[in-house]
Amino acid sequence: MTLAIAFTLLQRELKSDIKELEFLMENLFVSENQDLPKIINIVYDNNWRKMKLSDIGDTYTGISGKSKDDFGHGDAWYITYLNVFNNAIADFNLKEKIEVDIKQNEVKYGDVLFTTSSETPDEVGMSSVWLGTESNIYLNSFCFGFRPKIEIDPYFLAYLLRNKNVRKKISKLAQGISRYNISKVKLMDIEVHIPEIEEQKEIGLIINKQYQLIKLKEKEIQNLINTKAAFLQKLFPKG
Repeated sequence: MTLAIAFTLLQRELKSDIKELEFLMENLFVSENQDLPKIINIVYDNNWRKMKLSDIGDTYTGISGKSKDDFGHGDAWYITYLNVFNNAIADFNLKEKIEVDIKQNEVKYGDVLFTTSSETPDEVGMSSVWLGTESNIYLNSFCFGFRPKIEIDPYFLAYLLRNKNVRKKISKLAQGISRYNISKVKLMDIEVHIPEIEEQKEIGLIINKQYQLIKLKEKEIQNLINTKAAFLQKLFPKG
């Protein structure tokens, strides 16, 4: 199979996988003005509670009191803005070096990370869940953290907060003109629907499986692009 054919097939598969993820995100969570999702599992009681985010967890700040000289070295790490923005489940590899500082808030397993600003209202307050267990992990200063105080499945929470209905509520809170910001206090007043923990786990597992499939396809496509670039470089070396 040629690179061109493999690339085309992977693109088609990726497009189909993305549509499947969109279907799951739309139908496994509660839509606006509804009390239950469109697809329910009769194995469970389907007792979805409406809760404010402030009832689910508490917020904390990202890195503060640092200058540019404090970054790029040290035995601690901070999670980057783009990591939070681009990934429903944070990428363990997208973090940067910083000095250990006990005054900073450490990011823990299951924490949700929110961006505080963006260039468009639709992209403000993007969320990402951290599933790492290392110590001395901090959060960049352009984000804030949210730590659950009740039992909740981290995968379910990750995709719930990226659900179209919840994203719509968050976008409405955006304030600004050339750059948009979001208030932590107002964000914590947003209401979401939460089922019992076992149902959370099943929904989180289903959606995460599809999400990881998409990530794998994207990586395969990028590898093909890199392979093609390397091949062309050999055929047409500079100079």
